[in-house]
Amino acid sequence: MRTRLVPRTNLEASVLCLGTAEFGSVVEDSVSETIINRYLEAGGNVLDTAEVYAEWIPGGSHRSEEFLGQWLRKRKSRDGLILSTKGAHPRLHSMHIPRMSKQDVESDLNSSLRRLGVDCVDIYWLHRDDVATPVEEILLMLEEFRKSGKIRYAGFSNWTQVRADAARTAAEKLNIPGFIGSQNQWSLAKADASQGDPTWAFIDESFIDWHTKHGFAAFPYTSQANGYFRRLDNGSIAQASDLVKALFHHPQNENRYKRIKALQSETGYNLGEIVLGYLLGQPFPVFPIVGPKKAADLDESLRAADVTLAADHLEFLTADR
Repeated sequence: MRTRLVPRTNLEASVLCLGTAEFGSVVEDSVSETIINRYLEAGGNVLDTAEVYAEWIPGGSHRSEEFLGQWLRKRKSRDGLILSTKGAHPRLHSMHIPRMSKQDVESDLNSSLRRLGVDCVDIYWLHRDDVATPVEEILLMLEEFRKSGKIRYAGFSNWTQVRADAARTAAEKLNIPGFIGSQNQWSLAKADASQGDPTWAFIDESFIDWHTKHGFAAFPYTSQANGYFRRLDNGSIAQASDLVKALFHHPQNENRYKRIKALQSETGYNLGEIVLGYLLGQPFPVFPIVGPKKAADLDESLRAADVTLAADHLEFLTADR
């Protein structure tokens, strides 16, 4: 698998990141291990998790981080890996209450390090924002964590463009590293931002331009739109979850599907290669997060890792934007 440097870091990351949200819970341990090992054998090196992952599953609280910690102990080495985790997520029963105080974030970070069995994570993401907290205060908190050796770099997840740019300019004024990447929802399927979790944030056309202007790395989640285009292709869209249909099943995406089919005929790429290739072909570094539930799902994503669509292909796919 190709790797590329994450700007503002010395991290050489594989172009696909492995999301582990339900590893060790919905995805049983043995399957999770198989997927990780196959991903590493293919040249992948970014393992992404979060303090909150699997909290929504009965008995699944912190299970993703716990599983990865157990796997790391069995492996007896983290050499060559980029460990990525997230904190500062609101509690699921009170999503309207931010958790951005230093006490909350440091507690999340320390508990993540403990579960993972490491002293430091390579990238620490703030899983949500708190617009009532000045970005300067947030950045200085993260800088303290960095200087203490607990994190190497920091990123934001589910932040708006306005706050991202405020953080960028604040970091310059404070002469500190600031954020090195975004982890927002983004795929070739245009999402209806009025649907789903109101605390999600998306990379839209304006935010794409912002990333391009500043050479800012993106690590998008839901990078394959929960298989939306695949369901259109195999006729199973009626069986998609209500959330997937609410987010993605609208005329704009049905038109994009037609464009995917046309591009398949022109290039010979399959549907999955075009969906991920759209992200990998952007004019700034993009490291899509894929979250396979079985090894076959991973294999399909890996085949797309070498695909980079040309600029005119990207324009064609999104000509309706």
